[in-house]
Amino acid sequence: MKTTPKKLAAILLVLLTVCAMTGCSLFGNGKKTYETYVKSLLDVNYKAEFTDYMKITGATQEEAQKVYDDGITYLAEALMTAYGINDIEGSTIKSQFVDLAKNIYSHASYEITDVSKADGTYQVTVTIYPIDILVITYDDVVAYIEDMNQRVTAGEYNDYELDAYETEYAQGIIDILNDALPNIGNQEGTTVTVTILDNDEYYYISDADFLALDKAILATTLVNEDGTTGSTEASDGLTDTETESISEE
Repeated sequence: MKTTPKKLAAILLVLLTVCAMTGCSLFGNGKKTYETYVKSLLDVNYKAEFTDYMKITGATQEEAQKVYDDGITYLAEALMTAYGINDIEGSTIKSQFVDLAKNIYSHASYEITDVSKADGTYQVTVTIYPIDILVITYDDVVAYIEDMNQRVTAGEYNDYELDAYETEYAQGIIDILNDALPNIGNQEGTTVTVTILDNDEYYYISDADFLALDKAILATTLVNEDGTTGSTEASDGLTDTETESISEE
């Protein structure tokens, strides 16, 4: 078997696609309406809480579930990419990362801390407390990867089939993350302010604003040029999304 050294890559969080829907049970507009709208977007993505999202958008239970499931799948795949993990046909690697993603996002913590209006435009400020699991496991993951690479160099895996090696490597990462789940915490709050775009028929937030919210949900470890590390919010995501437009019927 020929193997290549594993390395820890930057985590690219991919924003989920939110299909445009119309219909709104919150008639008119105003601070409470926009506060509920922004929180519902966060709730449906990270908490699997659908009630307000369904009321505001007119989405069905199945449609709201798909929004959540898509986000979970994207996080699972982003983690696998970051750790250099390949899905092996017939294995449980992907499903284990999906379960991890659900557990991680269940610790999402945020609150609406301000809704203001200036020059006819509303802005909603969200305080987000980034989830720290990737920070608290960083040293263990790096040590594990370094150990695996040394064992590869020493020839310990020469008699392994590639799938067996990839599965063993992936399970080690999964075990580190699972072991850390009871110790998950949240970092100090960081504020993100989003603008409500309102054309008198629909209101919504921009893709860029939702990306800013998403980036703050999960903290990662930043490796500096001098080799030192520090904590930062999640790295830039790649997105091709449209955020929800709400009809003001």
